[in-house]
Amino acid sequence: MEQKSHDSTAGHPADRRQSGRQPRRKHVLQWHILHRCNLRCSHCYQDDYAAECSGEQLEQLFFQYLAFCRAYGFRGHINFTGGEPLLSRELFRLLALCGEHGLTCGILTNGTLIDSETAGRLGKIRGLSFVQVSIDGVRETHDRIRGQGNFDKAFAGLRLLKQNGIRTMAAFTCHRGNYRELPAVIRTVRRKGVDRFWADRLIPIGSSREDVLSTEEFRTVIRCLTKEHEKKRLFSRTDVHLNRALQFLEGGRCYYHCSAGIDLLTLLADGTLLPCRRLPLPIGNCLETDMLSLYRNSPLIRELREQTIPEACRSCAKAELCRGGAKCLTYALTGSFTQKDPNCYYPVQTGTASDCMKE
Repeated sequence: MEQKSHDSTAGHPADRRQSGRQPRRKHVLQWHILHRCNLRCSHCYQDDYAAECSGEQLEQLFFQYLAFCRAYGFRGHINFTGGEPLLSRELFRLLALCGEHGLTCGILTNGTLIDSETAGRLGKIRGLSFVQVSIDGVRETHDRIRGQGNFDKAFAGLRLLKQNGIRTMAAFTCHRGNYRELPAVIRTVRRKGVDRFWADRLIPIGSSREDVLSTEEFRTVIRCLTKEHEKKRLFSRTDVHLNRALQFLEGGRCYYHCSAGIDLLTLLADGTLLPCRRLPLPIGNCLETDMLSLYRNSPLIRELREQTIPEACRSCAKAELCRGGAKCLTYALTGSFTQKDPNCYYPVQTGTASDCMKE
């Protein structure tokens, strides 16, 4: 049993240091390096566009995360986002720091600011694993959400990234206004040669609950994703990824459970530390107290690390693998992250689990 003292880290899997023959466990920091953005998307979580640290503060926060990873023996990875991360003058300095200190990194962007020069610079970054661009529907829907002309700009950016040897990803947020367009979006992504496509549900932070998928609508989504995931395309290598909460329910074998606060943290542009951007429960502020101390002393982190299976899920054959589904959606709709995912249509299939490893 884990000791409950505030400074104890015993019992966390990362505390049991890996032998030299085993890979270190990956940890992801989603870092919103600024909240400023060139777009105003209709379903954006952001309600503050002003927060932005100085270069000195950003470097301080980077080394806090590096110390955190070393303390726990993690293999660190940072996803830089915003706002729009390409607006930051400090982005390339932070990307270089990752390469210098053995961290991998990714960029989450709307894609509209990627020109030939930017793509060329990104292509030279050591340790850059991917650049992800958000696609929210067919052209009309995407532009209604993100602004006129931004669908074409996003795909132009993806094309330039591919030309510079960068792994590309497209991310689709499913809601009632766009989920029927999922097959068409996947066809477009395949035709454009994007390396990986994934989709997840809208979490109503700053947007209407009316936009959230019903359980039957969600089932339609994962049926489509499962079908596309299993397709073998002669002229397309796009990986339609299934590694999100409950996406195994239609036969996919990617058993995922929420890693918020365990293998994932989010750092906002004002220094606020969260378990996940979509689970907006502050742990503290890293500009006031260092990240390692906040993590070690947080009752919220201790609760998340226990990974308690919701009571309603305990008779499910997949309970140990799923652990209740998406904590963020459950929290947004019920005010508690310890309940069963509201989109789960239990009972689910039984059988032998074959975990899909998170990258």
